[in-house]
Amino acid sequence: MRISFSEQPEAALSQIRVLGPGGESEQKGDAASAPDDPLTLLVPVKPLPRGVYTVSWKVVSAIDGHGTDGSYAFGVRASPHGVAETTSSTASSVSGLELAARWLFLLGIAALLGAAVAAAARFGGDSGSDLALAAGGWIVALAGLLLLAAAQRRTAGASLGELLDTSVGSALLWRGAWLVAAGLALVVAWRKPAARRFAMATAALATVAGIVVHAAAGHAAAGSWPATVTIAAQAAHFAAAGVWFGGLAALLLGIRGAPGPAKAAAARRFATVALAALVVVFLSGTLRAIDELASWSELVNTGYGRAVLAKFALIGLILGLAARSRNRGLPAAEEDLGPLRKTAKWELALAVVALGVAALLGTLAPPVSEGAGATPGLTASGADFATTTKVELSAASNQPGPNLFTVRASDYDSGSPSPLTAASLRFTPLDDPDVASSSLKLAPRPDGSFAGSGPNLSFEGRWGVDVLLEGKRGATEVPLELDVPDPHRFVSVQRIPGTLAKFTMQIGSVGLIRIEPDPQRPGPSQLHVVCYTPFGSVSLVDQMVVTEAGEGESPRQLPLKRIGPGRFVAPVRFAPGLAAITVTAQTDDGTRLRGAFKLNIPSS
Repeated sequence: MRISFSEQPEAALSQIRVLGPGGESEQKGDAASAPDDPLTLLVPVKPLPRGVYTVSWKVVSAIDGHGTDGSYAFGVRASPHGVAETTSSTASSVSGLELAARWLFLLGIAALLGAAVAAAARFGGDSGSDLALAAGGWIVALAGLLLLAAAQRRTAGASLGELLDTSVGSALLWRGAWLVAAGLALVVAWRKPAARRFAMATAALATVAGIVVHAAAGHAAAGSWPATVTIAAQAAHFAAAGVWFGGLAALLLGIRGAPGPAKAAAARRFATVALAALVVVFLSGTLRAIDELASWSELVNTGYGRAVLAKFALIGLILGLAARSRNRGLPAAEEDLGPLRKTAKWELALAVVALGVAALLGTLAPPVSEGAGATPGLTASGADFATTTKVELSAASNQPGPNLFTVRASDYDSGSPSPLTAASLRFTPLDDPDVASSSLKLAPRPDGSFAGSGPNLSFEGRWGVDVLLEGKRGATEVPLELDVPDPHRFVSVQRIPGTLAKFTMQIGSVGLIRIEPDPQRPGPSQLHVVCYTPFGSVSLVDQMVVTEAGEGESPRQLPLKRIGPGRFVAPVRFAPGLAAITVTAQTDDGTRLRGAFKLNIPSS
């Protein structure tokens, strides 16, 4: 039996059972990693006679220690009728212990890193409050790490020794090692005040190293993008948040008491550091969201997406408070620290909640790892001009926005996988000639395919996708086409005897499109097209593309003639049945109007 997963499973912590028709065990040994694919587990089984068999599994991810379970049935010369043929593998429910552990670990790391940076950058005060905050953060982070080890041991159903002997346990040990190094630096800072700034800077570096290990043991290491990019982005996100939030806590402790020039100067130094941290938090967070989400709809259709929205909302609120503090509290800091302290307390309260949401994200499976949620995908296949290479392209979602693209190439004649060294995609909107093409570089996967995530399919419509392949024998290009479907929109039909039938579609709140076939019957016809503003006046259209397709046909672009501002006419030949008319227009103010119509062409 070969069972493949979206993340690399830890074979030593995984359990797979193959049961026969009478419930007897059919496997001959434990699950082991496939030598040719780290995402696959192999289970040796006995010779299987005719009958229906059930496979159930409970596996632990080698990346982040999360558990997954599921089952499916199959038949040998028999149909598994009456048995659930497939049960989608679903991550186990969120563990409250793991959530609390991750939250405490992030809170402790933020306090430790922020206090260490505050001491090194001299905005944490002179009373030693920064060292006390760092020590408190270290204790909280250690408690969170110990709870995380307990949660992952419970998920794996293994002893602590068995857990530590795996990649999951190794990540726990490395987190602990860097935490110990940071603790030793804090001891030096406490015992030798003269070397405090240097010791605190050392503690900050050790904490950042621990953050990198934490990021490498999470979702960032399992995405479709190169792991070095995603881990670096995730680590930068955590570290910048720690500097921002932990540094604010250190500043708040350091500016206790009466105001003065020194405290005002410390607040200004923190404001400079916080601004840089804010930019890193926003950019790295956006990058990670694009990697983990396959479409915009997943922001509201999945628990992971809603948590991402909540986190961005909290950061937005914190940013608003920070801007108010910078504009009002900072200029008056030499004379009155009250407004600055009040705003800082609210910022910290929201930061604690934001770190809790970040901990929740660490326990939830991203939609990309679940196969892009419930949204259907897109597929296309084709060959190069010389018919030497066949390519299959798939997109995880059929919605515009961020998407996961996978390319598989094989020899056209033999069907064997093509040995490639690189692959990339070039996207060209076919109905929007004024929109520039975009490119996406793909990363190799263990199974020989190439994959990458990007927002290249940014709107509905036809897209030409050129698959660029590079191998030892040279480069080749395979042209394909993807069609991002239009959303269903209401079409009003007006039929008045003696006039043309008018089909009008409302395009959200940006305008309307109307088409008038003359006549609506098989054979040669004229198609009139006009665009309107939301207020009913004719829109000034810079350019327009109109396509028509009969049942089972590919869309063909119609030649257009402008007969007035926003008014066009095109010759068309209708065939009996349904005719698909798609209009894509760009108005003079940059508004994109697109509507897909279905016309019923009578047979006579």
